[in-house]
Amino acid sequence: MKREKKRIYNFLNKIPKKLNKFFKDRSSSSLVVNNKSSKGNDYDPVTNFDKAFERFIRIEINKKFPSHSIIGEEFKDKKADSEKIWSIDPIDGTRAFLIGAPTWSNLISFTYKNKSIFGLANFPELNKFYINNENKAYVLKNKLKKTLKCSKITSLVKMKIIGNFHGTLSYEKQKKVIKKFGWSFRLAGFDALNYCLLAEGRVDAVIEANLKPYDILPLIPIIKNSGGVVTNWRNESAEKGGQILATSNKTLHNKILKLLKPFSKKNEI
Repeated sequence: MKREKKRIYNFLNKIPKKLNKFFKDRSSSSLVVNNKSSKGNDYDPVTNFDKAFERFIRIEINKKFPSHSIIGEEFKDKKADSEKIWSIDPIDGTRAFLIGAPTWSNLISFTYKNKSIFGLANFPELNKFYINNENKAYVLKNKLKKTLKCSKITSLVKMKIIGNFHGTLSYEKQKKVIKKFGWSFRLAGFDALNYCLLAEGRVDAVIEANLKPYDILPLIPIIKNSGGVVTNWRNESAEKGGQILATSNKTLHNKILKLLKPFSKKNEI
């Protein structure tokens, strides 16, 4: 597995260039949008670009790692090796993509024995990507590589915190959560970029709800290898998604978990 881990990291380190070219070559194509939601007035957009990206990524993975399993947002799971699983969120931030905001990303992760160990968050329009190896995490922009490091702030008063509840909490509950944190809390819809800002030390905590596994799997090892902590709101593994708390350090994490306890759901995935 040691040799294979090196191959996996090299694959993730090289694929952003291919993804960016793939997007550039198709950026003038017509945009087709559909609603995936079957629930009344809910809106869950998916575009032809989401599907094209996922097909492309699946092909690239299958070329290099044909025996591995793949899960993705837009297509059926490929069930092969149950211990070695890739996850794909082809466009994390489809709403941002639709309005022309550059904060959307391609998310890819590799999980071994139910633990996410390698992640990639690629931002084609920001021309940068975030990645981790077994020990550290990095951001690469314009061929410059910077080691990521979370902040050391432990004070609830001094911290900067962002998040999004994605419609899972009522307006009244949202107000109660925000009130717990006072002026420092900002609702922000930057999707994966929220967690990347945490890894860079620009914010100190991210609180979100209703995340699918492929939303968070690629970000878990990037956060951890930057010195941060990520769990669900009950301090359990974040790999299954659901209610997610990511913080810059364990001390701050424990403080926020106590504040979130009244809002955590026992049956959330």
